[in-house]
Amino acid sequence: MGANKFQKVSKRPLVIITLVFIVIVVIVGAVTWKITKDAYNAPQSLVSEITTTTDKPNGTVEKEPIYSQEEIRAKPWLSLRMLRDVLPVHYNITMYPDFYGDHGEFYGNETIEVQVNKPTRYFLVHVHNNFLNVTRAALSDNSTGRPIDIVKTFYYAPNEFFVIEAARQVENAAVISLSFSGSLTKAIMGIYKSTYYNTVTKEQRNIVSSKFEPTYARQAFPCFDEPNIKAEFTITLVHKPGYIALSNMPQEGNSSAYQWMPEMLASKFNRSVKMSTYLVCFIVCDFLSIETTSRNGITVRVFATPDKINQTNYALDIAKHSLDYYEALFNMTYPLPKQDLIAIPDFVSGAMEHWGLITFRESRLLYDPDQTSLSSLETVAIVVTHEMSHQWFGNIVTMDWWNDLWLNEGFASFMEYIAAADKETDWNMDNLILVKDLFPVMKEDSELSSHPIVVDVSNPSQITSVFDTITYSKGCSVIRMLESIMGKDRFFEGVSEYLRKFEWGNAKTDDLWAVLSKHSLSMDIKHIMDTWTLQDGFPYVNISLTTSAAGATTFIATQKRFMSNPTTVVNSSSSPFKYKWYISLDYKSANGVVGRQIMDLQDSISLTAIGLEQPNSWVKFNHEQQGFYRVLYPDSMWEAFSNHLLNNTPNNWNLSVPDRAGLLSDAFALAAADMVSYEIPLGMMSYLTNEAEYIPWSTALTGGIYYITNMLKKDPEYGLWRTFVIERLKPALNKLGYEDQGSHNERKLRADLMYAAGEVGEETTVYSIRERFYDWIDNNVSISVNLRSSVYKYGMFYDDLDTDWEKVWAKYKVEPSPQEKELLALSLASTRQPHLIAKLLDFALNEEGIKRQDFFTVVQNVANNIAAAGYVWDWARENYQYFVDRFTVADRNFGRMIYSMVQNYNTELKLKEVQDFFARYPDEGSSKRYRKMALESIERNIYWMKTYKPVIINWLRKRTQLRG
Repeated sequence: MGANKFQKVSKRPLVIITLVFIVIVVIVGAVTWKITKDAYNAPQSLVSEITTTTDKPNGTVEKEPIYSQEEIRAKPWLSLRMLRDVLPVHYNITMYPDFYGDHGEFYGNETIEVQVNKPTRYFLVHVHNNFLNVTRAALSDNSTGRPIDIVKTFYYAPNEFFVIEAARQVENAAVISLSFSGSLTKAIMGIYKSTYYNTVTKEQRNIVSSKFEPTYARQAFPCFDEPNIKAEFTITLVHKPGYIALSNMPQEGNSSAYQWMPEMLASKFNRSVKMSTYLVCFIVCDFLSIETTSRNGITVRVFATPDKINQTNYALDIAKHSLDYYEALFNMTYPLPKQDLIAIPDFVSGAMEHWGLITFRESRLLYDPDQTSLSSLETVAIVVTHEMSHQWFGNIVTMDWWNDLWLNEGFASFMEYIAAADKETDWNMDNLILVKDLFPVMKEDSELSSHPIVVDVSNPSQITSVFDTITYSKGCSVIRMLESIMGKDRFFEGVSEYLRKFEWGNAKTDDLWAVLSKHSLSMDIKHIMDTWTLQDGFPYVNISLTTSAAGATTFIATQKRFMSNPTTVVNSSSSPFKYKWYISLDYKSANGVVGRQIMDLQDSISLTAIGLEQPNSWVKFNHEQQGFYRVLYPDSMWEAFSNHLLNNTPNNWNLSVPDRAGLLSDAFALAAADMVSYEIPLGMMSYLTNEAEYIPWSTALTGGIYYITNMLKKDPEYGLWRTFVIERLKPALNKLGYEDQGSHNERKLRADLMYAAGEVGEETTVYSIRERFYDWIDNNVSISVNLRSSVYKYGMFYDDLDTDWEKVWAKYKVEPSPQEKELLALSLASTRQPHLIAKLLDFALNEEGIKRQDFFTVVQNVANNIAAAGYVWDWARENYQYFVDRFTVADRNFGRMIYSMVQNYNTELKLKEVQDFFARYPDEGSSKRYRKMALESIERNIYWMKTYKPVIINWLRKRTQLRG
């Protein structure tokens, strides 16, 4: 019944819309009101005129007032969360996105079949009226089809509710019928228009795509926009011939002439499985696809623009592999008949796991072996495996509310490495999590501005802000730790049961713990993991030694919260566990003794007979770096680690790749926190001349070397540090050479070392970079893909010619490879010429040759350029109100922008500038945490410069004197 009524509603709006655009575009809004009024063909008493209020122009959200239960029962729109009096069962949606030529509007009609759980006069749906205009509303009884009179409708802006008030109490199932329209060009969230340039046909083409997570479905269609309010969807997309339509489910038959607009086609899709609104997807495009079939007969397709379809083969291969792998691992079949993946030319995120139709930024899905580095290929692999795992973690089982977002994102971030490692066995993907997630997030989680993994969120700004590294990277790190504690087999047996138990439904963190506990050999998983998910931060374990009269050595392990700034005062009462954790203290001794002791929220434990009998022996705690904690050793043991690595050949090292990386990460972090002397990490760097593995080198560079370089680069004594770093880099580079050859590990390592050498201006490397750069600029000589980031960035940095910048800009504008385009953007942002930086930022601001999706990437690249950092800070302050109006304070990418610019400031003057700026713009939105991070980072840097810069400079001077 709902579908037939819905099609009747659709008839005249779509016909008249076409005529409106022929006559005059400006009056579309008024005409839409008229046609939707007529289209219902119902008495005025049954269909009410819409009245709305507006949000604040800068998009800020005021603090929610607190209402009593009585007030909320009387006025349910006062509750931020929807009451469960009325719940959707099935949406039938017809959408006509008019994106052709310079048009940019969409029009839709829907019926929502709802169950009424408690008699009510009020029917609420989410609508964001800055993007979506509801033009008509009607109610009817679902069983009889009889209209239900409406007293009034109104919009409640604070909670983004469109409210229908019926003339009487409704007790039985009902149908909400709505017509609506909106803009396709205001943002690249919700439903939006995207453009691309076909490099083969030389045409500019338009498509329509959507991105609804977390709260953007309400920008496209009125809905119950909460993750635990699931329903089924029947979707019809109306479009011109020559285009294809895609949605979550397979298409029902062939596209046919739309009965109300014969010149248009209607593509109707099968009724969906039960799912949350944020997983719905609408796409109309002219793309091509390739396909294969999974082991169990699921059709897997990858779509891309026609000129890039030859870049989709790798994505198809790993998508099929991961689907087969996850089905076997989880012991649960994929429930849909097809799985599509599509590369969208304009996409605000890296990817989005819409059920059956995963959308990607082009650079995260496409792969051209002639244009894509190994690091970028790895990114494609883990983004695809991440999104494929969401089909189980997020889609089959969805978190109950956004405070448990980590159940989706933490699991997917953990699974991405496991599935990719199963496919690419020689890439060392198991250890990549250390440098991509675990070590980087430890930096953020060691500050007061951090937050627990499970955190209370309510309004859209708060919800978007938790899509951060704590949720993703700490989430996946503690899951990895839990797998180690439980054992892989038992862990995944529990995961499989969890997925089966909550299939098609929603779950909370405690639901997962309860199921895993059944598979954990009597361990209380909730007790263990609450200490990691319900309090912020993480511990360090201080190892001290005592020796008895008989010569027996006892280890004392003491835990305490680790803070990156030694001046920070921690209030233990702010944590439900007083900042104590359940720690699995795994260890390995120099003579091969391996074991585990548990610190169950204890301050200290003792360990004996674990292998410290020989002189210069050591015991490496947090063996294989499975735990989310740091370890502080006595100075003598740090020296033993260094001696072992320096005095033995790599073949005789008894410390694995993760253990070597862990020692480097801990040493630099502990030194910066004033727990060990900087002599320890600087001394450990000596062994790096013999290190041939990517993971330890990457850890040393990103975990310590780059930070010290950033702090000292403008200091008169920088030359001492620069010389020291070059002495570490050159032997390793000389062994590898400057040609892009060797194993996967060697090629990645060479690229990283050249990049580091370019950063500190090592002469041989800079000469090689500039030679390649000019051959490329002047003679169009191609550069090996793994060396391009170094050559493009530092070739431009050490270049002074405007003409060379303009040549790169010309290449950027026509480059078809998304990964190459990102590297060209990096090159453009690396010039030292202020007027060229100004030109680039102006291009980004006005979307002149730079897509909206790339705006924040360009700004970040400029901020990372030491020669341009001051300019971009001034530029951001001058244009900030424009940014607020354009992006709104709820945009999480915008929320991070200022932090990325100022995080390396290290003077009181700059701190005052940032404080004054935040005071001038007090509306925080999703930037709330990033503002705290910014101030905390600057304060820590100031302390570092006062405290550790003299120590490092003195150490370097003494070292120079001893050698000289």
